[in-house]
Amino acid sequence: MDFDSALKVVGGFGRYQRKRFILISLSAVPMFFQMLVLVFTAATPKWMCPEGDKASLKHCKSLENCCASDGSICNGAQFITNFTSIATEWNLLCAQSYKNELAQSIFMAGTLVGAPLIGGLADKHGRKPLWVISYFLASGLAFLSGFSPSYHVFVALRFLVGIFAGGGGLIIFVLATESIGPLYRGFAGTMLQVFFAISVALLGLMAYLIPYWQHLTVASALPAVFGLFIVDIIPESPRWLACQGRNDEAEAILLKISMENGFGNKHVSLRRSKSTSKSSSSVQSYGILDLFTNSSTCLITLIMIVSWFVNSHVYYGLSLNVKNLGGNVYVNFVLAGLVEIPSYLLTVFLLNWSGRRKSLFYFMMGAAGSCWTCMKLQEQDNANPAWLSASAMLGKFCISASFAVLYVYAAELFPTVIRNIGMGVTTVASRVGGILCPFVVLMGEQSRSLPMFIFACMALVAGLAGLRLPETKGRPMPETMEDLESSEHDEAKILKA
Repeated sequence: MDFDSALKVVGGFGRYQRKRFILISLSAVPMFFQMLVLVFTAATPKWMCPEGDKASLKHCKSLENCCASDGSICNGAQFITNFTSIATEWNLLCAQSYKNELAQSIFMAGTLVGAPLIGGLADKHGRKPLWVISYFLASGLAFLSGFSPSYHVFVALRFLVGIFAGGGGLIIFVLATESIGPLYRGFAGTMLQVFFAISVALLGLMAYLIPYWQHLTVASALPAVFGLFIVDIIPESPRWLACQGRNDEAEAILLKISMENGFGNKHVSLRRSKSTSKSSSSVQSYGILDLFTNSSTCLITLIMIVSWFVNSHVYYGLSLNVKNLGGNVYVNFVLAGLVEIPSYLLTVFLLNWSGRRKSLFYFMMGAAGSCWTCMKLQEQDNANPAWLSASAMLGKFCISASFAVLYVYAAELFPTVIRNIGMGVTTVASRVGGILCPFVVLMGEQSRSLPMFIFACMALVAGLAGLRLPETKGRPMPETMEDLESSEHDEAKILKA
């Protein structure tokens, strides 16, 4: 029998899977911290020049955050914030202030490299070994970056952290969901996003309690110690083992699943096909180009690239306004994370009720409508700020939910033999969308409503494009390229009927 049929026999989401899903999700927390910690450790603080230094300043309205005419900071600049960052450590102000944002861009560049590189290695050499390597290297390098003697050492270490955190986070999602039955994968994939939202809120609380950037950087890496206690508990993905022709190992894990789930000593025999038979001279290896070798995977890959790019672009575009909401930045950051939790809970319901394709469409249309409403309100001179904030939060709600749908959808669309490569490519598109987002936001200086107009149009296009994807609700995960083509052929016959 195929792997999903075997899961129906031994239990799709029993005690065995729930226990390991929670452990893997908890292990992801330090990875999630690394994605966002630079918001605080690379923050530009408020500072003032002394009264006697007015003559050397540029034209400005006050002594706060003013720079000298040659681009350097004034003599004796005084920081008026209660936290430290790399800006205060190495005086990254005025002409040097761009280096604060550059640190985040360099980190994101690392994730661009890591997602497809480590994802591809995980498809060839297994989920668990690459998870262990990425997990501890990302956390260890993050720990070391807290002791950086210079800016250049710091950004070099953050680039390496980005490689392993970007790739490791992707493997965590795949490893957490591949052993779960089709009826529960939507729930599990969405709940992993809830762990991300909780991590955002926890990071905001940590940053408030730990105002020193070195201490916060080290603290963000320390939870990785938890991984030492679960390495022996988390097995290799049995789905990947079966796909590699290592059926005996996969069947042994399925036997453990059956016993721990309360189904007794049930032995299942997995299908042994020519493409995955261990007796074959070699197991076929796949690369990025294989995503575009046939019409099915090519269409899926292109639409996924567009969807992930747009989701990241709109998500970070709306998130950039958090610091401009006024009030306490830590409270705003925590709330920005907590507002995502109800969106993920709604996603759990919609994924099982209306399926993946319709859920993605609904949330993308909701994001497009919210951004369009923001645009119209911004065009009004006397727009109510409360309505503007509410529409922006609704947009964040919808785009967060669509992100959760995409994670589940992508894992179910790409065959096992190329799943990590496929998700790695889409993750690259996501990172590019996040990197380019600030340039669109800068357009707001010329036209206040232009960024929201662009976000609305992009969400609309991505939502409509997603309707071309095949539905995966309740369907077995494709294991080979042939499985994907067969699944699409079956769906086409159903639609014609």
